[in-house]
Amino acid sequence: MRIYRREIVIILLTALATLSAVYYFFGDMKKSKELAQTDLYTLTAPASEAILAVNRPAVFAKVILTKEFVYEAFASEIPDIYLNIIRKNPEIASLHFSFHPQGVVMYAKADNSIVRQIEENVQKHFFKSFAPQQQSKGGITFTYCPDAGNRFFGYYQYNGIWVASYSKKLLEEVASIQRKQQNSLSKEQMQLRKTLDSNAPLNLMIQSKLLDLYVKSNDSTLWRVSDRWLAADLFESEGNICYFSSLPYLEPADTLFRTIADTLSLRLEQHFPQLHISNQIYEEDGKFFYTGCTNPSYAR
Repeated sequence: MRIYRREIVIILLTALATLSAVYYFFGDMKKSKELAQTDLYTLTAPASEAILAVNRPAVFAKVILTKEFVYEAFASEIPDIYLNIIRKNPEIASLHFSFHPQGVVMYAKADNSIVRQIEENVQKHFFKSFAPQQQSKGGITFTYCPDAGNRFFGYYQYNGIWVASYSKKLLEEVASIQRKQQNSLSKEQMQLRKTLDSNAPLNLMIQSKLLDLYVKSNDSTLWRVSDRWLAADLFESEGNICYFSSLPYLEPADTLFRTIADTLSLRLEQHFPQLHISNQIYEEDGKFFYTGCTNPSYAR
């Protein structure tokens, strides 16, 4: 009888172990699936001026950020701590940046191990002389690291997404969007993102007013690209950093598109003096397509 009891106990323990393993396996699969399906675009904080999607962080870190003149261009818009996080954690699946008058927000798909790496490899180096502070709000724990200039670098992790910003307001707005599963993007932005190539290392959406694209026709009429969002794919080609974009074809302005392309290059060079850009333009299927590339020989 004792032998049978022993066998029954062994069978029950084995069954429990098997069920636990299955639950753990499928539970882990569910978390991975939710992480993979999370759309970082939908987490964008309200009133953004530009959105930069880094689809391939490893390529961005290895190919693009290793070029000094390109790194300087990105560093002029993106806080250095973010670029260091990318360079030291290339295994991050994907990440986004959104740009606002109040500051820049970084969004990354990151599990607990990556978050620990970010804290150990980057944050402790940047904020080693300051002790972080934590606050809980709406079930989310925010960590704030005091920085020079009376600034605080804040971040949180929630449902496999790591979000950071120097703006507490922006950080809390993103957390609210994530908790409520809302989406602050406009219909125009949602449609425009469909035109981007998700296989490109970088996708950029930017408000046209920031680029101030305008030209004058022969009759002194001012033709301007305004009150809309523009999009471009950014990639590396033969040592060049390039962008690919398009505008709807307008027959009355067909002679102005070349000037618009030159104006775009000029505006980018004014904003990023580290870059010198040559461009090409062609028309197809009712659109004008623009391609611009940096000139490596010009780079410092």
